[in-house]
Amino acid sequence: MSKVLIKSRDDCHYCSEAKMFLQGMEVDFEVQHQPTGQVPQVYIGDHHVGGYNELVDFSMTQEFDKLINE
Repeated sequence: MSKVLIKSRDDCHYCSEAKMFLQGMEVDFEVQHQPTGQVPQVYIGDHHVGGYNELVDFSMTQEFDKLINE
């Protein structure tokens, strides 16, 4: 399984949504605190997915399944 990383801040609603989304899909992930910049930023292995909306859209693709199960 590829490593999933979320760059996040505590005061970010979409960061919480991204974490809950992955938890609901039973995907393990690591959180890295990102004090500045645009968050959330989601990475699956070396692949930069983007933010929450991009994560939801990407999760419906075969590439997502392939990366998660590598």
